[in-house]
Amino acid sequence: MNAAARPVVVTGASRGLGAVLARHFAGAGHDVAICARTPAGLEHLASALRGEFGVQVLTDLVDVSDEDAVGAFAARVAGELGGCGALVNNAGILGPVGPLDQLDIASWRHALDVNVVGAFIATAAFVPQMDTAGGGAVVNLGGAGIGGNGTHGNISAYTTSKGALVTLTEALSKELAGRRIRVNAIAPGGLATGFMDPVLDAAPGTVEESLRGVASALRPTEASAPIELDANLAELMSFLVSSESDWLTGKLLSARWDNVASLTKDRERLESTSLLNLRRIDDTMFGELQGS
Repeated sequence: MNAAARPVVVTGASRGLGAVLARHFAGAGHDVAICARTPAGLEHLASALRGEFGVQVLTDLVDVSDEDAVGAFAARVAGELGGCGALVNNAGILGPVGPLDQLDIASWRHALDVNVVGAFIATAAFVPQMDTAGGGAVVNLGGAGIGGNGTHGNISAYTTSKGALVTLTEALSKELAGRRIRVNAIAPGGLATGFMDPVLDAAPGTVEESLRGVASALRPTEASAPIELDANLAELMSFLVSSESDWLTGKLLSARWDNVASLTKDRERLESTSLLNLRRIDDTMFGELQGS
């Protein structure tokens, strides 16, 4: 392993984006610790990464909303890999689909438990390891529909949880700055992983047609090639877990619109203003334009 490449933990890594991210970090020389709720694909991925890249790969079955399970996983990472340098909170679920008055409240609440509380639990479990090592990075995987006209109805648990995750990112970045742990979020863009398939399986008339169109475009087919990590997203992920980004924290990045060059160019604004933060833009809350 590259001495500068500290171990990276990726949650929800048995398939989809999590598996691709684990491969990316292993290919960059990082030992990786990967977990998922189910064993399907987890050990196969681990074996492939060990054979292809010669790195250590630790696997575990973990529901990130289970504090005890996450704590045990963190203890294994500390004992077997010497602790982690970066945590990628990728684990997430879509949650129930449909009109709010037809949804199962327990399922709605569970989506927030996994997507928001799970990220909080994992961060709390791994922060001590980063703190002991003198710092580290947390990267939260945001999603679509956070503000603007891209927000869809009928997947309210998912969109609510991703908005909350970004706010959690900002709050933890303030709390952990003194421990040299930076916390950022990144929206990866649409990927054909099947994550949105429940939208297509929903009863006719229970989801917006625009949302159904998005889900249809992202449904894998038998002819679909395995997903690959977009070059810009790969560069951003490497940047966020490296010491090169030790000045950047509390921000929401977009793999579609942001890149390392643009972030570096805007460093002064990113460090001194609310650029790339969630905020209201009006004459009461947004005082930067008036110089206050």
